[in-house]
Amino acid sequence: MSLTHARTRARYNAWMNEKIYQAAADLSDDDRKKDRGAFCKSLHGTLNHILWGDLIWLQRFAAAT
Repeated sequence: MSLTHARTRARYNAWMNEKIYQAAADLSDDDRKKDRGAFCKSLHGTLNHILWGDLIWLQRFAAAT
């Protein structure tokens, strides 16, 4: 992956994270944790999955430098 492509993906990731966190902020804790039948069950589970994925990628990038 080129540096330009990686930067584009990082900007997109930051943009989409901001959008999903803004949407989640409008929900109650109970609504965020309600089982919606999705892969990660709830929006809370999905946010946790996104966070762990981002952390794993950051560790990979840090190890590569």
